[in-house]
Amino acid sequence: MKKLLLVAAICLFSSALFAQLSSPISLGVHGGLVSTKVDANMTGSSIKESAENGMMLGAFARININKWYIQPELNYVSRKSSLELAGVSADVKTKSVDIPVLLGYKLVKLPLFKLRAFAGPVASFSVDDNFKDLVTGSGENSFKPEMKNAVWNAKVGAGIDVWKLTLDVDYEFGLTDVSSEFLKKNKMMNVTLGFRLF
Repeated sequence: MKKLLLVAAICLFSSALFAQLSSPISLGVHGGLVSTKVDANMTGSSIKESAENGMMLGAFARININKWYIQPELNYVSRKSSLELAGVSADVKTKSVDIPVLLGYKLVKLPLFKLRAFAGPVASFSVDDNFKDLVTGSGENSFKPEMKNAVWNAKVGAGIDVWKLTLDVDYEFGLTDVSSEFLKKNKMMNVTLGFRLF
């Protein structure tokens, strides 16, 4: 019995030591839902905005420095939001490659469970955009704003790790306008589920 207890104690100690000496860099994949609302402002007109759901798929690297970590990501994001002007609705659909660089802190750090908080900038590069004409008709009666090829956002959020699974919830907001016309900054809520490969 004593030998069994000794072996169990050695195994537990070895597992804890291995967790502490494990690689400071981990790689993973993640995906999730993106709820986007775009701010719009047109002089003399009342515009109603509403959020719509999109999706995100990507990969991340996590560089661990004790309780701190740096997490660069490469994500493909499909966003959608809706506008309404004078009873006419429009859908704004964008696809982009986003590169967040997040600085995080592990509020709770246990071998199989971690609670994290993070924040950082996001560089967003447009791949495709689709804007349904806000005003019905064609020619002079239609209006299609020019979307910018690249914008800057920022995000703040929290996440939990259970074994190799990660769950993040964050709020992302635009630092620059998405269009040179009346479309302004994006506001987004993101929920992502990920898996650390190692």
